[in-house]
Amino acid sequence: MRKFLTVILSLILCVSVFALTGCKDVTPSDEDNGGSLDGVTFDARSGEMYKDTKDGKKAIKVTYATGFKDAWIRQAARSFLLDASGSEYYFVLKSDSEITSSLSGKLESESGLSDIYAPLASNWQSYASQGYLENLDSLYETLIPGEEGTILDKVKGTWKTYGKSVRQNEEHYFVFPWNENVTGIVYNKTLFDQYGWQVPQTTDDLAALCAKIVADTKGKIAPFVYPGTVGGYWDFIGTNWWVQLSGIEKMNEFMRFESAEVFNPNKSGSPSEGKLEMLEIFNDIIAKNRESYTLRGSQSKDHLRAQVSFASREAAMIPNGCWIEKESGEFIKDEIRMMRVPAAPGAKNSKVNYSGQPDFMLVPAKASNKEGAKKFMAFMCKDEMLVQYTELTGTARPFTYDLSECKVSDFVKSCLDIYSDSETWFEASTNKLWTANKIKKFNGGMPYTTLLTTDTVTPLGWCSQEYASVSASWDSLLSQV
Repeated sequence: MRKFLTVILSLILCVSVFALTGCKDVTPSDEDNGGSLDGVTFDARSGEMYKDTKDGKKAIKVTYATGFKDAWIRQAARSFLLDASGSEYYFVLKSDSEITSSLSGKLESESGLSDIYAPLASNWQSYASQGYLENLDSLYETLIPGEEGTILDKVKGTWKTYGKSVRQNEEHYFVFPWNENVTGIVYNKTLFDQYGWQVPQTTDDLAALCAKIVADTKGKIAPFVYPGTVGGYWDFIGTNWWVQLSGIEKMNEFMRFESAEVFNPNKSGSPSEGKLEMLEIFNDIIAKNRESYTLRGSQSKDHLRAQVSFASREAAMIPNGCWIEKESGEFIKDEIRMMRVPAAPGAKNSKVNYSGQPDFMLVPAKASNKEGAKKFMAFMCKDEMLVQYTELTGTARPFTYDLSECKVSDFVKSCLDIYSDSETWFEASTNKLWTANKIKKFNGGMPYTTLLTTDTVTPLGWCSQEYASVSASWDSLLSQV
């Protein structure tokens, strides 16, 4: 969802509503690089970065997803090269918009591998079980340069165990924390201030706000725009409600997939009770009022064009994440903020944050420079490097560090305020049904799309059909893993 094809973005920016005077030069500026690259030489075309010379030094090759742009890795690499710990190395940095989907093929080929890959989530456990990933136990146990304690001491929450998997009956760490997001509702603060709209605290408040936006603007501004061709964006609101309603423990019970009963929406105590309740809220507020509460044409928009519509004041809100400013900031001229997803009736905890599927780093077992890769990954866990990362990406890394030290925009601050005051949850499971892609969080497709495009399916009908389908195929699915 955060992957960008550079050519598409360039075209949209060049013909956007703000009538930009021309497309950007391909030569990276200090802004592209996150600041000056003084002290090192960097060739943007080859991705090579080195201090003084490459001669006699070992390359650390890094391939990373494009969702957070390039500044974070360029500045991290520069800092490492200028530090004594990086004196033996140079870098080859490559952004790849397709790395999440192409990673398995690269690992299987075992040729031309980078030393570090940073994809936007995937079920990596199968890579580990097949021996494609380096054991990272020693990395987690590494003392952070210049600090007290190990990296594992500094890792937060579920990430302390998420990177573990079993290979040859032994459990080890195989992936490393990269990024943790804040998701929810991004709103146009300039419009909110202009019309006196209040940030909703509850779902009732949200419903009232949507009606007020339509009334105050005589329908000229829609409450929401969304990317209908990218089905997951409503989930940044929906799963936040689900976590609120079911609670963290029930969500983790769901993700263990111990039986088909976790999908039963009518069973008392089932984790899917909360799923049904959140879909009913979504249906009552959004789906039933889609003609007036969502921008016409949203169903045919991709994430880029939805963000252009949001930037153009065609809608006051958009389901999105903390990355939107870095992705689309060049054509969002109004002030924007992230609001906490309004509290659902009966919420067990309204201060939660669904961070989406986890973003991690890994080192291939057949990488050429595994030692250099681990040194660099450990270096990036220093406090000042974590602060630098957040300042350059607008997102947090799941380590303990002082986010208040980060010099960020007001939008990013609104995201970090939510992050700091929330319990973060993301879907993670060691069940083979999950790691083999045989079962999903929504096993009947994205329910939001169904509810938005048809009046013949109810939330209860959707959840019941999902449960019936999973129950009927459960034994067959288990036999396949």
